[in-house]
Amino acid sequence: MADCCDMKEGDIFYCDVCGLELSVAKACTCTPGSDSNTCTVPLQCCGQEMKKR
Repeated sequence: MADCCDMKEGDIFYCDVCGLELSVAKACTCTPGSDSNTCTVPLQCCGQEMKKR
């Protein structure tokens, strides 16, 4: 699962269905496990999770 806290600058994520590719230009600053500062939605496209290249 591609959550923003796992994404690092320079990582590329892609969609198996449509071929969309996203490059991380700046890493997220959220804190994993924190109730107030954590993103909770995985990176998705075409109804499925995007994969790291």
